[in-house]
Order: sequence, then structure tokens, then C-alpha cells
Amino acid sequence: MSVDRAIRDMIRDEVQAAVEPLAAAIAQIQSQGNVLSQLQAALGGGRRGPGRPPNPFKVGKLQLKAGGRRRTRAQNGQNDRGCALIGCKRPARSKGYCAAHYQKYRSLDRTGRLPGDWKAFAPPNSVKDVILPRGRAGAKALAEMRKKK
Repeated sequence: MSVDRAIRDMIRDEVQAAVEPLAAAIAQIQSQGNVLSQLQAALGGGRRGPGRPPNPFKVGKLQLKAGGRRRTRAQNGQNDRGCALIGCKRPARSKGYCAAHYQKYRSLDRTGRLPGDWKAFAPPNSVKDVILPRGRAGAKALAEMRKKK
């Protein structure tokens, strides 16, 4: 039993040494006279109700601009131009194409399949859409393109 008691004493001493700084910090906070409760009351205090927490960037009714919403060119009025593809109603974002068709433009350009009428900064509603083969047909089309080169 003496070994058991020695191990317990050793563990107790280790735990006390680890907890001692925390106990000192808690005692210091309590001795400063409810500073923590005063801070909670000043920050909107206490227990929060259901729903979203309050926005920390709001000061009264004034909204601080920290990040905020992304502004697009169409919202700024700088770009009222439509996409270059015939029948697409979305506004142009890059090189005269909307976001979706610009990605298609990039993939066609990267694989060397860009048609002649797909030019950068093409006028709105002037480019005919290309239907790309998918799956095995797409792989075959790419293989044939590589053979031609």
C-alpha cells in the first residue's frame, strides 16, 4: 500500500502544480471586483437569446465596412454589356463572356479547340455556341485532335 500512496501523492502534486496558475488567475479576476460582469454588460451582456448573434461590426445603426458584400461590375454600372454568345442573357465579366462561357472559352483555348468566331472581346450576341462532346465521345474527339497535330 505504500507504493500506491506514493503514486497518489505524486499525481496530486503534479495536478496541483498544473492547476495553480489557473487558480491564481481566477482569484485575481474575482478580486478585481466583478470586472468580467461589467464587461459583459457593456458588450451587450449576459445570455443571448435564440437566433443569430449580433453583428460585431455594427455600431449603433451605422454599419462598418469591413469586407462587406462583393460588388460586381454590373452592380457598379460599369458594365451593362451582355455575354458574347447568342441567346445568353447574363452580363459579360471577362473578355466579353459571362462567367460560365468564359470558363468554356478557357477550356477550349487550353485544349486547342477554340473556334474562329470565339474571339476575345467579341460583341454581345455575336458568337455561336459550341456543344462539346462528353464522356467517351469527348475522349475520342480529343484523341482525334491530337492525331491531326
